[in-house]
Amino acid sequence: MEFNLFLRTLQRGWWIIVLSIFIATNVSLAISYITPPVYQTTARYVVSPNAGLFSSSWELLSSLDTLDRRSIVNTYREMIASPSVYERSPEIQKIKQQSLDDFEVSVAVIPDTNILRLTVEGPDPRRIVVVAHAISTEVLSYMNELNPIYNLSVLEEPQLPTAPIRPQPLENALLASLFGGMVGLVLAFSREQLQNTLDKLRERSIIDPVSSAYTRAYFERRLLEETTQHPDGNFVMGIINLRGLEQVMNVLPEPIFNRVLGTVSKKLKNELRGRDIVGRWSDTQLAVILPGTPESAVEPAFRRIQVYLSEAVPVDNAGDMAFNPDPCIGVIMHKQFETVESIIERAQMAVEKASALSEATVVFLKNSYFSEERIGSTIEKNGTSD
Repeated sequence: MEFNLFLRTLQRGWWIIVLSIFIATNVSLAISYITPPVYQTTARYVVSPNAGLFSSSWELLSSLDTLDRRSIVNTYREMIASPSVYERSPEIQKIKQQSLDDFEVSVAVIPDTNILRLTVEGPDPRRIVVVAHAISTEVLSYMNELNPIYNLSVLEEPQLPTAPIRPQPLENALLASLFGGMVGLVLAFSREQLQNTLDKLRERSIIDPVSSAYTRAYFERRLLEETTQHPDGNFVMGIINLRGLEQVMNVLPEPIFNRVLGTVSKKLKNELRGRDIVGRWSDTQLAVILPGTPESAVEPAFRRIQVYLSEAVPVDNAGDMAFNPDPCIGVIMHKQFETVESIIERAQMAVEKASALSEATVVFLKNSYFSEERIGSTIEKNGTSD
């Protein structure tokens, strides 16, 4: 069930996911396009004892043992990273007057070694190499003079970078696409949940909870739509009075009453076409609208409905008790440019005539005062207008 819900959400909200991916990817590419590139170059230094100052191998070993203290290497790291040391370089002084703030200098100690890594980042690849070389020259001179016991030497010269380290348009676009896909998926599921909530609220406002048919207010609205959109179209309205329920409404327990009414309503909807409209007209009456029904088809349609609804409805699950709905049906044919009020008045007149007869039947009131026909019998009445 959850997997089907997931597939249905993807089917309905795929465009949200695609749109989110498209927007995120294009925003990422736009940001990468307007963001200035940043290049990086590195240099490596090694700290080692100055062998020329030691007269014996024991002193050299002692010096190596002292070098294992992290405080010595960390002191070199702080000194290399200190602007007060490398800004003494004339080349850096010249660059500082222009745009030294565009460069970032950092130094790190490679774990478990006496090797330090200098990193210089900036927007100009050639200039950061110049800065790295200037720092190397100034720091080596200053540190070796300050502490001659240990020698700071270049292990790896800085190289001219060929590509920026950031932004990375393709990598950023891929990450943005994944992020956009997740956001789109969340939005699609949120939209599906909101739509389900709105559908349930809408269903509660237009569906009668007992009969599962439309409420009378919504039924009349659909009737108005039918007369407005098709003023000269053929459609039939019928009101079904469940006379059996009407007679015992005040004595029948509410659960049994609701069960019988719901069963009859379900049978009626199963018998009709998908575009036909079924509503609850009153406590014991249902109403139907059959769009696009010619007059010649009214008799067989409602005769079939009357016979089908006359079948006994089980009251309990075991089927030991059954109830006869005794349906009486009043039917009218929509006249050209007839108002909703006139349609309802004629339909109510027809169902009243059908309910007044001793046997449950269908009365087709063709006009308000002109003719009345009991479908399925040979009785037909004609009269004249007042």
